[in-house]
Amino acid sequence: MSDTDHSGADVSPTEPTLDEPIDDLALEVCGLTKIYPDGTLAVDDIDFSITDGDFCVLIGPSGCGKSTTLHSLVGKIPVTEGEIRLGGKNVTDAPTYERDIGLVFQDFQLFPHLTVEENIAYGLERLGVEKDERTTRVNDIVEMMRLGDLIERQPEELSAGQKQRVALARSMVLEPRLLLLDEPLGDMDYKLQKHMERELLRLHRELDTTFVYVTHDQTQAMRLADQIVVMNDGKVEQSDTVERVYNEPATAFVSAFVGDSNIFTGELTDVTDDGNHAHIETPLGTFLATTSNLRSEPALLIGEQVPFSVRPQYLEVSDELDNSVSCRVDDVIHQPGSGTHVILEATTTDGDAHELQLKSFERIDPAETVTIGWSADHATLLERTSVVDGIDLETDILGE
Repeated sequence: MSDTDHSGADVSPTEPTLDEPIDDLALEVCGLTKIYPDGTLAVDDIDFSITDGDFCVLIGPSGCGKSTTLHSLVGKIPVTEGEIRLGGKNVTDAPTYERDIGLVFQDFQLFPHLTVEENIAYGLERLGVEKDERTTRVNDIVEMMRLGDLIERQPEELSAGQKQRVALARSMVLEPRLLLLDEPLGDMDYKLQKHMERELLRLHRELDTTFVYVTHDQTQAMRLADQIVVMNDGKVEQSDTVERVYNEPATAFVSAFVGDSNIFTGELTDVTDDGNHAHIETPLGTFLATTSNLRSEPALLIGEQVPFSVRPQYLEVSDELDNSVSCRVDDVIHQPGSGTHVILEATTTDGDAHELQLKSFERIDPAETVTIGWSADHATLLERTSVVDGIDLETDILGE
């Protein structure tokens, strides 16, 4: 098991000791593994940590292990190996009610026979909170969630957005250190999703609570998160800030899964004298890529087959940049307000087609032949390939 996560942060399971809580880390997951009784390996030795007060989003394709991870954190699923620390305290084997964690489900799970006010107060009653304090806390969260006109209604009288706000209020009134949200906006239409995203961000700003949000929606994750944990096939591919996950993906999977990306592969043949860039010989030509994202010495990869990625917005119609390739314009998709999405086709030395994507505000006509260029600093070298929803990147995307 690695002693660092993809961002380089120390997540060694031996430091700190469990009796020395860390004030700035809300959650630490160390070597977490879950094997179900039928032998299914759902989560495979994962490490990540979340800073206190951050909005962290777990993303990945269906079956990648994110929901298993979430339910392990809350104590609904016992882990096979590893540790879960909340504020530096080992809660791996602690019952759910001792973890100081709230959980909001996609289907809300409100009690149908209770009013909105009774649903919100339910957890406080179970904890034995005195009536006066209970009333104060319920009133405070009702005001914050803007539910004052709804407190006497039954759940069946509420819209989807109102139910979501009640579910959030029911968890937040308990003042948990960590709030876990399991695809809470998944069944809402686009307009309501956008509205509820703003509500979540508002709540996160106003409350001293760390959010851990699970979704398969990459664009939603980019809008909400301070930190993104990208999971695939039971493993953590990258845990980092939104900016680094998008602009400096650690793996080919992250590059392909988070936003649009152009992915190339080839042999790393040489490293520049300063070590900041490497030459990659591909079936489309030899290109220069930055080595800034590598976790190992670039020179150790000479002779290896490595992928690199370039985001569509960094491609230009130009032959004056560090890298260039001749392409035929295959399709032009006009997107009002966000320019033009251009599908390009380059031909390899073997005569095979390689698709590229470009975003441009210039006019480009279908069937036109253009030279596409990009800066070496926008070509991010990746250390390994992976699997995207059952698609082998090396075979189906990288053209191996």
